Amino acid sequence: MGMEDLGENAMPGDDIQYEQCEMCGNEKIRYVHLLTHTDYPDELRVGCVCASKMTNDYVNPLEREKDLRNRANRRRNFFRREWNYKPDTGNYTLKYKGENITIMRSKFGSGWGVIFRGVRRWEYGGHKIRDLATAKNVAFNLFDELYEPHPSAKPYWDGMRCIHI
Repeated sequence: MGMEDLGENAMPGDDIQYEQCEMCGNEKIRYVHLLTHTDYPDELRVGCVCASKMTNDYVNPLEREKDLRNRANRRRNFFRREWNYKPDTGNYTLKYKGENITIMRSKFGSGWGVIFRGVRRWEYGGHKIRDLATAKNVAFNLFDELYEPHPSAKPYWDGMRCIHI
């Protein structure tokens, strides 16, 4: 079905709530592989090794997990950068990898928006962006989506969580 990074929205220094593999019982799984089977009514949440064994695919689960680990490293590097505050406009800007990203307040003062390469985002997970920290998270997601091609880990919001397929 896809994968979930349990540290997707964790800020540097935050504790991550790891899970336990539903097949082997291994604890401390951050990158959860989501599997379904016609003989089992619920989704199975397992680690990389069990996903490989259950699907009889010893390449793709490892590659997908590698993609998510690389994304986590890109995110960590992104959040280390210093944003510039523009007092005259109230906007925050960041030059990252030669590209400009802007975070701005809504003209109604009730939310935030992110602009990158002409794309504007005013929502995250189906809700308005209410704070600067969430806006920075949206900025990373938008940058990561539009800047570099990623062959297999494409995120989407399923209404409750971000799943990478």
